[in-house]
Amino acid sequence: MKLIQTNGNKTFNIIPREFTVGTLDIKLTSESTNTPINVNSTSTINGNYLQFDAVFGTLTEGQFYNLEVSNDTGIIYKDKVFCTDQTINQTNNNYYSINKNEYTSEDSYDNEYIII
Repeated sequence: MKLIQTNGNKTFNIIPREFTVGTLDIKLTSESTNTPINVNSTSTINGNYLQFDAVFGTLTEGQFYNLEVSNDTGIIYKDKVFCTDQTINQTNNNYYSINKNEYTSEDSYDNEYIII
């Protein structure tokens, strides 16, 4: 699965079924609305990866998308994409939180209760 931001240019490094340098057709389909976004991109080989850039416009935060990359011969890569603007870096213990900025815990009480 790939993680991408909601807007701006995205650079993908993939390991496709077939390495081809040239024009690629990229299709990003929303899982919730089933709306496809189609863009074209030019690929290059970067080490053991096929690299390409794509601009999809504004995507929806917290939504899953299906990614299909194809060339003249057919589909060469499929993946699932999750879209978020949260900073995620597992080496620094920055993980994705579904409740970020929506849930705060209250620590001002002392857990005492009265039995009548």
